[in-house]
Amino acid sequence: MNRLKEKFLNRQFLTFGIIGVINTVIALLLNKGLLGLGTEVGTASIIADVLAVIPSYLMNMTFTYKQKMSWKSFFAFPTSYIPGWIISFVIVEVLSREFGVPERFAKLASVPIYIPVNFLVMSFVVKKFSEPKQKNGAQ
Repeated sequence: MNRLKEKFLNRQFLTFGIIGVINTVIALLLNKGLLGLGTEVGTASIIADVLAVIPSYLMNMTFTYKQKMSWKSFFAFPTSYIPGWIISFVIVEVLSREFGVPERFAKLASVPIYIPVNFLVMSFVVKKFSEPKQKNGAQ
């Protein structure tokens, strides 16, 4: 239990969560703008989510992980979302199809699992594909 507290009850996880909220707003605004331009709903959703990865990367690398940005980490970063998307999809499908839970509530039910999984996977991906920022101007 202490290990869970150490991993999730800290400034890094809180920063990750705040950035997640900001990124969700960005994705929703992009989606709304694309819909306003006449983009089909599914296409607008995908484009908005893909474009929202950019500010998510910039904010998480700067504030959550404090890592040096690179093309290598930028292209690896979106892979961190995949396990969370899969878990969220499975939870939504099971709850809505097997238990009759409305989809909007089923999606909410996936959040307590999706967020920590996304944090763990993103932490792994960032650690594997990034270099720490240099301190005190050292090179």
